[in-house]
Amino acid sequence: MENKPEWRDANPSTENLPNKGRTIILFVLGGIALGILGIVGMRVRPVGLAVGNFAFISGIMMLVRRKRFNLKISLIVTASGFLLLLANPRFGIVAGFAGYFVIVGAIGLVVFGLIKAIKLAWDLGNFS
Repeated sequence: MENKPEWRDANPSTENLPNKGRTIILFVLGGIALGILGIVGMRVRPVGLAVGNFAFISGIMMLVRRKRFNLKISLIVTASGFLLLLANPRFGIVAGFAGYFVIVGAIGLVVFGLIKAIKLAWDLGNFS
């Protein structure tokens, strides 16, 4: 028998802290990236078509291989790519709504990440 110290966390809410932090970073950076790609993609059509195509195909491939990726993330990537593809050819009113939803989705991801960060900081502050 080896003499290994028993590592127990005094605060049970911090057990999943790395996963929570990673989720917060992914939400905020994903929202910023989606906003930048959405704005650039709607202004420069070839870039928008390429990015939209790549995101849509990547999202479909992530949905097909469900073992490796999270279902929510793959749905967000697929929907973002589809909306970027719709926003580029300028199909009249559809393009306006598609661009609007891409920007609202980007802002929503950033806001949701910030809310999760504030909630995590509040929970950690209550236990110390």
